[in-house]
Amino acid sequence: MSAAALEDRCNRLRQPVTELVATSLGAAYRPQDLPTLRTAIAAVREILAEDPSELPEGALRAWLPTGLRNLDRMDEALDAGDAAKSYAILTDKTDGFFQLTIGCAGFVGWATA
Repeated sequence: MSAAALEDRCNRLRQPVTELVATSLGAAYRPQDLPTLRTAIAAVREILAEDPSELPEGALRAWLPTGLRNLDRMDEALDAGDAAKSYAILTDKTDGFFQLTIGCAGFVGWATA
């Protein structure tokens, strides 16, 4: 387990998560953005689903299963035609992607702790 592995994971998540947030908001108002949102969800899922064994115990590692469930729930909402619900899942104040921000706090492009 290493801080370097955490930094690497956070660095690789930064751009895909930024795209996910922007596309998710857009898709709530622009149905034509749904295919791009699905691509963004898949890109983030690919990184979140990587083996966490090298990550140190902490906020990111603890949140990974929740993050993956959130992405599944976002896909389900999109399948049901509810892009606004998908965005609400992403931004949920308890389990949403702000938890990822906490887990990556202090690394380049992420908020400080």
